[in-house]
Amino acid sequence: MKKTNIILAITLIVMLVIGTWGYVQLGNERAEKRNYQQLYQEALEKGKAEPLTIRDTIVDTVAGTISYVYNPVQTTDNVEGYVSKGLADTLALALKVATKTITRLESMVATISAAEKADRVKDSVTQNEWLVMRKDPVFDVKVNLETDSIFTKARIGLAKANAPYRKNIFSRYEYRSVIMARDPRVEITEVFEVNKVPKSPRWSIGVTAGPLVSPQGLSWGASLGLTYDLIQF
Repeated sequence: MKKTNIILAITLIVMLVIGTWGYVQLGNERAEKRNYQQLYQEALEKGKAEPLTIRDTIVDTVAGTISYVYNPVQTTDNVEGYVSKGLADTLALALKVATKTITRLESMVATISAAEKADRVKDSVTQNEWLVMRKDPVFDVKVNLETDSIFTKARIGLAKANAPYRKNIFSRYEYRSVIMARDPRVEITEVFEVNKVPKSPRWSIGVTAGPLVSPQGLSWGASLGLTYDLIQF
Protein backbone atom coordinates (compact mmCIF):
# COMPACT_ATOMS: atom_id res chain seq x y z
CA MET A 1 0.00 0.00 0.00
CA LYS A 2 2.86 2.36 0.83
CA LYS A 3 4.43 1.70 -2.57
CA THR A 4 1.14 2.57 -4.28
CA ASN A 5 0.84 5.78 -2.29
CA ILE A 6 4.40 6.77 -3.22
CA ILE A 7 3.72 6.13 -6.92
CA LEU A 8 0.47 8.08 -6.68
CA ALA A 9 2.18 11.00 -4.95
CA ILE A 10 5.05 11.11 -7.45
CA THR A 11 2.58 10.94 -10.35
CA LEU A 12 0.55 13.80 -8.92
CA ILE A 13 3.68 15.92 -8.37
CA VAL A 14 4.88 15.30 -11.93
CA MET A 15 1.44 16.13 -13.31
CA LEU A 16 1.34 19.31 -11.21
CA VAL A 17 4.78 20.43 -12.45
CA ILE A 18 3.94 19.68 -16.07
CA GLY A 19 0.54 21.34 -15.75
CA THR A 20 2.05 24.48 -14.18
CA TRP A 21 4.75 24.72 -16.86
CA GLY A 22 2.19 24.17 -19.59
CA TYR A 23 -0.11 26.81 -18.12
CA VAL A 24 2.72 29.38 -18.04
CA GLN A 25 3.76 28.58 -21.60
CA LEU A 26 0.17 28.74 -22.78
CA GLY A 27 -0.30 32.09 -21.06
CA ASN A 28 2.78 33.54 -22.77
CA GLU A 29 1.66 32.25 -26.15
CA ARG A 30 -1.85 33.59 -25.72
CA ALA A 31 -0.49 37.00 -24.70
CA GLU A 32 1.68 37.14 -27.82
CA LYS A 33 -1.19 36.00 -29.99
CA ARG A 34 -3.50 38.62 -28.44
CA ASN A 35 -1.00 41.33 -29.38
CA TYR A 36 -1.10 40.32 -33.03
CA GLN A 37 -4.87 39.87 -32.99
CA GLN A 38 -5.26 43.30 -31.40
CA LEU A 39 -3.25 44.90 -34.21
CA TYR A 40 -5.37 43.21 -36.84
CA GLN A 41 -8.59 44.06 -35.00
CA GLU A 42 -7.61 47.71 -34.72
CA ALA A 43 -6.84 47.73 -38.43
CA LEU A 44 -10.27 46.28 -39.19
CA GLU A 45 -12.01 48.83 -36.99
CA LYS A 46 -10.16 51.66 -38.73
CA GLY A 47 -11.03 50.18 -42.11
CA LYS A 48 -7.35 50.15 -42.98
CA ALA A 49 -5.26 47.12 -43.84
CA GLU A 50 -2.01 46.72 -41.91
CA PRO A 51 1.00 44.78 -43.25
CA LEU A 52 2.21 41.77 -41.31
CA THR A 53 5.11 42.06 -38.91
CA ILE A 54 8.36 40.48 -40.09
CA ARG A 55 9.49 38.24 -37.22
CA ASP A 56 12.98 37.46 -38.48
CA THR A 57 15.34 38.39 -41.31
CA ILE A 58 18.00 35.84 -42.26
CA VAL A 59 20.90 36.71 -44.56
CA ASP A 60 22.84 33.79 -46.03
CA THR A 61 26.16 35.20 -47.19
CA VAL A 62 27.24 31.84 -48.66
CA ALA A 63 24.13 31.29 -50.80
CA GLY A 64 23.69 35.00 -51.45
CA THR A 65 20.05 35.06 -50.27
CA ILE A 66 17.89 36.92 -47.79
CA SER A 67 14.81 35.44 -46.12
CA TYR A 68 11.91 37.14 -44.36
CA VAL A 69 9.93 35.11 -41.79
CA TYR A 70 6.44 36.05 -40.62
CA ASN A 71 3.17 34.60 -39.31
CA PRO A 72 0.30 34.70 -41.81
CA VAL A 73 -3.21 35.52 -40.64
CA GLN A 74 -5.49 32.53 -40.02
CA THR A 75 -9.12 33.60 -39.85
CA THR A 76 -12.57 32.05 -40.05
CA ASP A 77 -13.91 35.35 -41.41
CA ASN A 78 -13.68 36.64 -44.97
CA VAL A 79 -10.12 37.46 -46.01
CA GLU A 80 -11.19 40.72 -47.65
CA GLY A 81 -11.33 42.38 -44.23
CA TYR A 82 -7.57 42.07 -43.72
CA VAL A 83 -6.42 43.72 -46.95
CA SER A 84 -7.31 46.82 -48.88
CA LYS A 85 -10.71 46.66 -50.57
CA GLY A 86 -9.16 47.64 -53.89
CA LEU A 87 -6.76 44.71 -53.80
CA ALA A 88 -9.45 42.22 -52.84
CA ASP A 89 -11.84 43.52 -55.50
CA THR A 90 -9.16 43.47 -58.22
CA LEU A 91 -8.10 39.89 -57.48
CA ALA A 92 -11.69 38.70 -57.19
CA LEU A 93 -12.47 40.31 -60.55
CA ALA A 94 -9.53 38.47 -62.13
CA LEU A 95 -10.86 35.17 -60.75
CA LYS A 96 -14.42 36.13 -61.67
CA VAL A 97 -15.67 35.35 -58.16
CA ALA A 98 -17.07 37.28 -55.21
CA THR A 99 -14.50 38.51 -52.70
CA LYS A 100 -16.13 36.50 -49.90
CA THR A 101 -15.32 33.26 -51.73
CA ILE A 102 -11.55 33.92 -51.73
CA THR A 103 -9.86 31.51 -49.31
CA ARG A 104 -6.28 32.75 -49.56
CA LEU A 105 -4.80 36.10 -50.46
CA GLU A 106 -1.17 37.22 -50.60
CA SER A 107 0.65 40.34 -51.68
CA MET A 108 4.02 41.93 -51.07
CA VAL A 109 6.37 44.59 -52.41
CA ALA A 110 9.93 43.70 -53.42
CA THR A 111 12.40 46.55 -53.88
CA ILE A 112 16.09 46.58 -54.70
CA SER A 113 18.60 49.35 -55.25
CA ALA A 114 22.22 49.29 -56.31
CA ALA A 115 25.06 51.60 -57.31
CA GLU A 116 27.33 49.84 -59.80
CA LYS A 117 30.05 50.79 -62.23
CA ALA A 118 29.50 50.94 -66.00
CA ASP A 119 31.78 50.68 -69.01
CA ARG A 120 31.75 52.73 -72.21
CA VAL A 121 31.34 50.45 -75.22
CA LYS A 122 31.28 51.42 -78.89
CA ASP A 123 29.05 49.50 -81.29
CA SER A 124 31.22 48.37 -84.22
CA VAL A 125 28.23 48.40 -86.59
CA THR A 126 26.31 51.56 -85.76
CA GLN A 127 29.30 53.33 -84.21
CA ASN A 128 27.02 54.39 -81.35
CA GLU A 129 28.60 54.74 -77.95
CA TRP A 130 26.93 52.87 -75.08
CA LEU A 131 27.25 52.99 -71.33
CA VAL A 132 26.82 49.37 -70.19
CA MET A 133 26.39 48.37 -66.56
CA ARG A 134 28.87 45.79 -65.39
CA LYS A 135 27.59 42.24 -64.85
CA ASP A 136 24.99 42.12 -62.07
CA PRO A 137 22.77 39.20 -60.94
CA VAL A 138 19.66 41.40 -61.04
CA PHE A 139 20.16 44.48 -63.21
CA ASP A 140 20.89 44.80 -66.90
CA VAL A 141 21.16 48.49 -67.80
CA LYS A 142 22.35 50.00 -71.08
CA VAL A 143 22.40 53.66 -72.06
CA ASN A 144 22.73 54.83 -75.65
CA LEU A 145 24.81 57.98 -75.30
CA GLU A 146 24.03 59.09 -78.85
CA THR A 147 20.23 59.09 -78.43
CA ASP A 148 20.05 59.45 -74.63
CA SER A 149 17.95 56.25 -74.51
CA ILE A 150 17.99 53.96 -71.48
CA PHE A 151 17.31 50.23 -71.75
CA THR A 152 16.71 48.53 -68.40
CA LYS A 153 15.87 45.04 -67.23
CA ALA A 154 15.72 43.56 -63.74
CA ARG A 155 15.24 39.96 -62.71
CA ILE A 156 14.41 39.16 -59.07
CA GLY A 157 14.05 35.53 -57.99
CA LEU A 158 11.66 34.86 -55.09
CA ALA A 159 10.72 31.62 -53.34
CA LYS A 160 8.10 31.05 -50.64
CA ALA A 161 7.31 28.26 -48.18
CA ASN A 162 4.75 27.60 -45.44
CA ALA A 163 5.13 25.18 -42.54
CA PRO A 164 3.16 24.30 -39.40
CA TYR A 165 4.78 25.47 -36.20
CA ARG A 166 4.18 25.23 -32.47
CA LYS A 167 6.34 26.21 -29.53
CA ASN A 168 5.62 23.17 -27.39
CA ILE A 169 3.23 20.24 -26.98
CA PHE A 170 0.70 22.46 -25.21
CA SER A 171 0.46 24.89 -28.13
CA ARG A 172 -1.84 24.65 -31.10
CA TYR A 173 -0.26 24.45 -34.53
CA GLU A 174 0.09 27.73 -36.36
CA TYR A 175 1.60 28.48 -39.73
CA ARG A 176 4.84 30.30 -40.32
CA SER A 177 5.81 31.60 -43.75
CA VAL A 178 9.11 32.60 -45.29
CA ILE A 179 9.91 34.54 -48.46
CA MET A 180 13.43 34.10 -49.82
CA ALA A 181 15.00 36.47 -52.34
CA ARG A 182 17.95 35.28 -54.40
CA ASP A 183 19.83 38.51 -53.77
CA PRO A 184 20.58 39.97 -50.30
CA ARG A 185 19.89 43.51 -51.59
CA VAL A 186 16.18 42.72 -52.04
CA GLU A 187 13.89 44.22 -49.42
CA ILE A 188 10.43 42.70 -48.89
CA THR A 189 7.82 45.05 -47.41
CA GLU A 190 4.05 45.47 -47.18
CA VAL A 191 3.51 41.74 -46.74
CA PHE A 192 -0.08 40.50 -46.61
CA GLU A 193 -1.06 36.85 -46.33
CA VAL A 194 -4.50 35.80 -45.13
CA ASN A 195 -5.84 32.24 -45.07
CA LYS A 196 -9.46 31.38 -44.44
CA VAL A 197 -9.70 28.30 -42.25
CA PRO A 198 -12.75 26.31 -41.13
CA LYS A 199 -14.03 26.76 -37.62
CA SER A 200 -12.82 24.09 -35.22
CA PRO A 201 -15.70 21.88 -34.08
CA ARG A 202 -16.30 21.84 -30.34
CA TRP A 203 -17.75 18.34 -30.33
CA SER A 204 -15.50 15.38 -31.02
CA ILE A 205 -15.13 11.69 -30.33
CA GLY A 206 -11.86 10.73 -28.72
CA VAL A 207 -9.98 7.65 -27.63
CA THR A 208 -7.62 7.70 -24.66
CA ALA A 209 -5.24 4.95 -23.59
CA GLY A 210 -2.48 4.68 -21.04
CA PRO A 211 -1.83 4.39 -17.32
CA LEU A 212 -4.68 5.16 -14.94
CA VAL A 213 -4.05 6.30 -11.37
CA SER A 214 -6.66 5.60 -8.72
CA PRO A 215 -6.74 5.03 -4.95
CA GLN A 216 -6.52 1.31 -5.73
CA GLY A 217 -3.20 1.73 -7.53
CA LEU A 218 -1.74 2.10 -10.99
CA SER A 219 -3.31 0.25 -13.89
CA TRP A 220 -3.62 0.38 -17.67
CA GLY A 221 -6.77 1.06 -19.61
CA ALA A 222 -8.49 2.69 -22.57
CA SER A 223 -11.71 4.62 -23.05
CA LEU A 224 -13.88 5.97 -25.85
CA GLY A 225 -15.92 9.08 -25.23
CA LEU A 226 -17.67 12.15 -26.58
CA THR A 227 -15.90 15.40 -25.66
CA TYR A 228 -16.85 19.07 -25.81
CA ASP A 229 -14.30 21.89 -25.73
CA LEU A 230 -15.32 24.45 -23.13
CA ILE A 231 -12.43 26.74 -24.09
CA GLN A 232 -10.78 26.96 -27.49
CA PHE A 233 -7.46 28.76 -27.96
